Amino acid sequence: MKRHATALILLFGLALTGCASAGPTSANDGGAGSSATSAPADSAPTPTPADSITVGVDALATVYDGEEATYPYSDPEPLLAFVEELTGAAPQSEDIEDPWGNGEVWGTKYTWDGIIVSSMTDGGAGIRVTAAEVNGVPVTTTPGIAVGSTSDAVVAAGGWETWNDGTSYYYGIDPHPVEGTQSLSTPGEVGHAYVDITTQNGVVTALTSPANDYSDI
Repeated sequence: MKRHATALILLFGLALTGCASAGPTSANDGGAGSSATSAPADSAPTPTPADSITVGVDALATVYDGEEATYPYSDPEPLLAFVEELTGAAPQSEDIEDPWGNGEVWGTKYTWDGIIVSSMTDGGAGIRVTAAEVNGVPVTTTPGIAVGSTSDAVVAAGGWETWNDGTSYYYGIDPHPVEGTQSLSTPGEVGHAYVDITTQNGVVTALTSPANDYSDI
């Protein structure tokens, strides 16, 4: 049975660094009838980073319109607002029903072209990407896997098969240990959260996060 979290609430921190350069200086030698002035340095402007989306274990990291941001899965509202801004469209929404058949609603699934965000009643969120780009912005995992990558590329990037149904094959990638949990796939070891990779015919068809090996849902 596939074991992954419906929504894993962890905080993802992204350190941003910058640099500044001192401007050119000028000098006058004070001598009669003579002076020397240094020419301004020919400094190239800092290039604007390309737009990108990175599906991490704990958050979505983005570069959009030249600005960097992170959207932790522990806070669905900013994540939903970003995807709506990115796509320029309102999502289709539907209830996420209790898989055990008890009639409970566990959250709401919001679907756009190529991307789905699940907002859970417990406050967490999950994301599923089914396209290499969303509104022209490329989407990858932290190790660089995208929809359209090969299974061989997933394994080369450190992925491991978690299960298969004979048609679809699922891999974990970018594992993060989660203290206080126990792995169901390797009893006695600490559990791990990771990004789930779906493949068919040796090609990646979806990226889903967060997933883990210590939850039975």
